Amino acid sequence: MQEKEQNISPIKSRILHLIDNMSISKRDFYSKTGISRGTLESKTGITEDTLAKFIATYPEVSLDWLILGQGEITRSPHTSSENSQHSRAIDLLLEAKETIIRLQQDQIELLKEKVEQLSKRQ
Repeated sequence: MQEKEQNISPIKSRILHLIDNMSISKRDFYSKTGISRGTLESKTGITEDTLAKFIATYPEVSLDWLILGQGEITRSPHTSSENSQHSRAIDLLLEAKETIIRLQQDQIELLKEKVEQLSKRQ
């Protein structure tokens, strides 16, 4: 059986692009985030845990850019105390989870439509 080659996920590609354009080494990035090199460079999807680690470390990165590839890479600066920064990180994680769920629901709806179209053809 021939296996279909899987491309690296778009979110991982954007993270790797960001690392390449940052003023730190990949080694420092992986150390700072707790994400392993193999995790980002493998051709599998991205887990919520990996996404959470990235967002917690880089809350200034726009979720629209990270997840959808739309808009600016960074969001406008937000000044706050440490407690509100922690709260903001939690908000960002929840926002990311909601965006992922919305994208999954959109994909499910598209698949349902395709199934209906195929059923009507038969």
